Parts: sequence; structure tokens; C-alpha cells
Amino acid sequence: MNSLLPAGAALSVMAAAAAVSVWTLTRPAITDLPETVVIAPGEYSYRPAGAYRFYGKLVDAPLETQVADTPLEIMKFQVSRAEYAACVADGACQASVVSLGGSATSAELPQTEVNWYDATAYAAWFSRQTRQHWRLPDDREWQRAAAERFFEDEIVAEDEDDPAQRWLAAYARNVAARGDAEPEPQPRGTFGENSLGVVDMSGNVWEWTTTCVTNAELTADGVPPLKQPEYCGAHIAEGKHRAIIVDLVRNPKVGGCAAGLPADYVGFRLVRAR
Repeated sequence: MNSLLPAGAALSVMAAAAAVSVWTLTRPAITDLPETVVIAPGEYSYRPAGAYRFYGKLVDAPLETQVADTPLEIMKFQVSRAEYAACVADGACQASVVSLGGSATSAELPQTEVNWYDATAYAAWFSRQTRQHWRLPDDREWQRAAAERFFEDEIVAEDEDDPAQRWLAAYARNVAARGDAEPEPQPRGTFGENSLGVVDMSGNVWEWTTTCVTNAELTADGVPPLKQPEYCGAHIAEGKHRAIIVDLVRNPKVGGCAAGLPADYVGFRLVRAR
């Protein structure tokens, strides 16, 4: 058939066919992207994660005022069971004991029973499928996106020098912050939007971040803390309070919480890097 076409026309047809073939191979496998919220640059408050000490005494980390120079784009909802199931079906994610059921309600439940490695594997797979860069937020980004839903730690009175009393006070504070939590994960949207439009922040599903555990020593007001090397066998999970969870743990309620009150459930949402 091509022999009947002029030489130039035949070459054009072949080039067009090759272009279509290349586009077919490189186009994103996932084009229906999740809804996101873009948080504008600006000033925000941040309380660093980790254990801070002042001359050996455990204290709360200093409250910092940060200025973000770039916008932050974060998923409006947590990753659902249906979304995670697609990664499992593709062989890129580890199957969870909490899997996709047959009902629409089940599909809209946040994916829980995933450890830090599961969440990062999903982010890598989703990035490949969309030809975009998606990743877990760090603790600073999560706190910025949570806005008023971030539960600020209250500093325990200075005259309470007994570390055990301070620990008990922090534990009681976290229990009070949780209130009467729902016993099971709820469909996405149950806990509503915060002032920025991000949904289900500080519900009963905590969220993995990329922030490792840090120990720091404060020496004087206005002096940057002396930080020890981070321990990255556990990461911060954010929710109604900070939880430090060992990376391999999928169910924090049955063990593996490195410090403090364990989270009810742990899931995740991603940010899109530009």
C-alpha cells in the first residue's frame, strides 16, 4: 500500500505511526488523579518532633515560626482501600489484612494496616503510574496542612521535675485529645474538612510521615539545639497526637509503638512534589 504513495508521504505516515507508538508506551497509566489541596506559601507555626532536653531534663520542643516559600500540594483525602488495592493487584504493594471488600463503603474506607514501607512503596508505584512525583509528607508539612487540626502539646509546669509525672501528664493529655474516638475506621469524609479544605485530619486514622526520631539538647534561649543523629527505625505518625511507630508495624495497637500512647490506626496520604 505504501508503495503507491510518494516517498515523502510514505515517510510521513511511518513517522506518525512511530510517534503514536512512543506516546502509547510513555503516557501515564493513571490519568484520573486524586483531588488535592494547594496550601499557599506563607508563615506558619511548627513544633519540632522528637525528644528535647534542657540540661538533662525532658522539655517540650521550642515552638518555631516558619515561612514557606513554595506552595504545598497534598491529597485532600487519605489513600483509600480501593486505591491501595490497585497497587497490590499490580504486584507493587504488599497485601494488607485489611483489604478491599465488595461494597462501595469498603472502597471508601481509608487504607489501614500498612507500615511505613508499604506507604512508601505505594508512593513510588503511584509516581510511576502517573509520571509525577508523589511522596509521603514530612512532619513539618503535615502540621502545616493540618492547620487548626494539629493538637498542640501543652508544656507541663516547670516545677514538675519528676520525669514519671511529666510522662503521665503527657499520656493523660493525649488520652483527652482523642476523646470518644470511633472504634473502627470510617468512610473518607466522616471527620470533615479543616480550614484549608483537607479532609479527615486528626480523625481516628493516624498518618505516616518521613520524619525520623530526633534527640536534641537545648542550651539557651535563641541558640539552635544540639541534635544527635536521627534514628530512622521508627517514624512519626501524625494524628490527634504524635505517635512514634516502628517502621515495620502495621497495627500500632498491638505493639511496636516506640513511645507514648499508640495510634488507633495508621494510614497515609501523599504530597505532590513540583
